This record gives sequence, C-alpha cells and structure tokens, in this order.
Amino acid sequence: MSVRHVVLAVCAVLALAVTAGCTVHVGGADDDGVELFGEGNSMQWDLTRPLDAETLGLPADQMVVVTVPEDATVSLTLPTGTWSGSTEEMTVTTRHGYVDSVDLFWTEADGQAAADRMVADAGLLGVDTALVAQWAGTAQWAETADTNETRAKDNYNGSNGEVSTSIRPSMAVGEGAGTPVRLWYTFYVRDVVETAG
Repeated sequence: MSVRHVVLAVCAVLALAVTAGCTVHVGGADDDGVELFGEGNSMQWDLTRPLDAETLGLPADQMVVVTVPEDATVSLTLPTGTWSGSTEEMTVTTRHGYVDSVDLFWTEADGQAAADRMVADAGLLGVDTALVAQWAGTAQWAETADTNETRAKDNYNGSNGEVSTSIRPSMAVGEGAGTPVRLWYTFYVRDVVETAG
C-alpha cells in the first residue's frame, strides 16, 4: 500500500470519528485502559446517534476502562442539550458493535456539594429535581449516623429523549462533617442504537 493510501485511510478513520461526535486520541490502548481523550484532556461525544465501537477503537461487546487524564472533561450531547463535567474514572460498555452506555465517576467535597451538582444536572438528565435535592439531608444524616450500614447510597433514574440516565451518590457513614460523596452518572444509549437500526 502506498503512503498516499495509508494517509487516506487514516483520514477516513478520523473523519468517521468526528462525525460520531468524538475527539479521539490517536493510538490504541495502554496497560491502564483505552485512550479516548484528546487535546486538552477533553472528550466530546454525540449520544443522539449511534457511536460505532470500532471507529472509536473499542471492542464490539465489552465493558472497557478508559484511561482518564488529570483534569479530564467530558461533553455529551443529549437530545435537548449538552451535559458537561469533570470525571475521575470512566467506563464504556459496547454491545453488538456500538456504544451501549457511558459511566462517569467523580468525588464531590461533601453532601451539599453533591446535592448542588445533582440538582444542577437534574433538568437536563430528566431526573426529578426535588428528589435529588433531598440527598443533602441524607448526607447530613449519614455524617453522624450510628448504624451497621457502612455507606449511604441512592439511585435516581431519568431520561432525555432516547438517552436514559442514572445518578447514584454514595458516601461513607459515620465519618463526620465534610465526608466526600462519590457520584456515578450513567448514560444508556441502547434505545438510540435500536431506533436508528
């Protein structure tokens, strides 16, 4: 194959990645996970249309751990707007050659900070705002609770068009004021893929 053909093949792959709504780091997986973040430690995906796993350098049917750089930001286009945020950990699950779900994990400083973030995101993610606002009270109870439970958790489900969502806060119980809260956001896109098919 000539150099010209190689360059054209690489350009075709990058063009497919761009039309899929993604900033892709050119290169494969390393020992720690798949590299999907691009320039400026950012990743942008359009979840309103199917994302082809092979184009993104992902296996066809598997959950993969993504290599997340420091100060990583993710932007996900949803049917009625774009969600953006920082992430510390990320997994992507593929199914039948397409992205099936995206899971993002990060830590907020305390229960109120977690509640504030969830409330800010609730409308866009189609989650009940009043319900997630109650997490501040749950976290306040968990800080000093005397119970056999080791973690306080909750799960809030919603949807934005064909993208289903889930917000799951979790924190240690009985560790006092200022206990950090781990947030886990999931974006399910199976309906996007099945509707397009």
